[in-house]
Amino acid sequence: MPQYLADIKETEFFIEGAEAHHLADVARHAEGDEITVFDGKGKQYTARITRVQKNFVRGELLQAIAIKKSAISLELCFAPTSRNTLEDVLDKCTQLGVTAFQPIYTARSEYDLGKKWDGKAERWNQIILSACKQCSRGEVPVLHAPLAFEKCVAQPDCPSLLAYEAEETHTFGWGLAQLNNPTQLRIYIGPAGGWTDEEVTIAAQYGVLPVTLGPHILRAETACISACAKLL
Repeated sequence: MPQYLADIKETEFFIEGAEAHHLADVARHAEGDEITVFDGKGKQYTARITRVQKNFVRGELLQAIAIKKSAISLELCFAPTSRNTLEDVLDKCTQLGVTAFQPIYTARSEYDLGKKWDGKAERWNQIILSACKQCSRGEVPVLHAPLAFEKCVAQPDCPSLLAYEAEETHTFGWGLAQLNNPTQLRIYIGPAGGWTDEEVTIAAQYGVLPVTLGPHILRAETACISACAKLL
C-alpha cells in the first residue's frame, strides 16, 4: 500500500504541497482510496482519503501500524567521497534502519560537501524520505550539517566505534561487548584514503574503539553500507 508523509492529528491526517501533488496528480489517488500515512516521527496508520483539493489532501485514520525498530539506534558518521556515493549511502542506509547521518570532514577528505549545503541538503533529505516511503519505514532519519571529525568525535554523549582498515583482530561483536551492548551507537567511516594515525589517536582519547570490517579493504561507500548491515 502506498505510504505518504502527513500531518497527523488525532483521528485525521492532512497532506499539503508537493506530497499532496504527488498523491493526487501523479499517483492518481482519489477520495475513498486507502493509503498508508506516517508522520516521520514514529506514527504510522492505514487511512482513507476523504477530500482531495489542489495541493491539499485530508482523510481519516483507520488503524495504527506497529512500528518495527532495530535493537540499536545508529548514527552513521561518514566522510563522503562524491555526491553520487553520498546519495547511495543515504538511500541504502536509510533502508537498513540508520536513525541519523552525520557527514564529517577528515584529513583526507576530497569532496567539499559543505559548499552550498542548504541547497544540497534539501535534495538529500528528499532521498532519505523517498527511501523511507519505499521501505515502509515510520521514522525519517535526521541529516546533520557537516562537521569536522575532531569536533564530532569530541561529543561524549554516545558510545562509538571506528571502522579502521589497519585493525585486524577486534570485530564489531567485540566492540559492542566492550561498550556493554548499547542501544544507541555511533559508527565512524573514513574517506577513500582512510584515517590518519593522528585521527585514530584522537578517537581513542575519546573512548572510540577501532574495529575491523573484515579481511578486505572496502570502498568508503561499501564500508558504510556493510557496517550498518552488520550492526542493524
